[in-house]
Amino acid sequence: MSENPTFTDVQRREIFTEIVSRDGVKALSIERSIPGGSSTRLMLLNRLDAQQLFHVIEHYLKEVYAGELAGGEIELSPEDMLKFFGEEEL
Repeated sequence: MSENPTFTDVQRREIFTEIVSRDGVKALSIERSIPGGSSTRLMLLNRLDAQQLFHVIEHYLKEVYAGELAGGEIELSPEDMLKFFGEEEL
């Protein structure tokens, strides 16, 4: 796992991604950091899982961009997003 997070999510959790391989079979590991410097796996995706996640993210982005173009989306700062969604799991 890299020392630098791939991204930080709305709830300010550091998220790491890594392509892992076992016996030549590759998968995408998505993990979050936990106190103490270790991490916990959130998802382990094969190619088909990753494609499904890609399509869900693409759909989400289209919805957000459409809302922005229509003037109906509110853009919140990272701090405001954290206040709005909270630190707990949804």
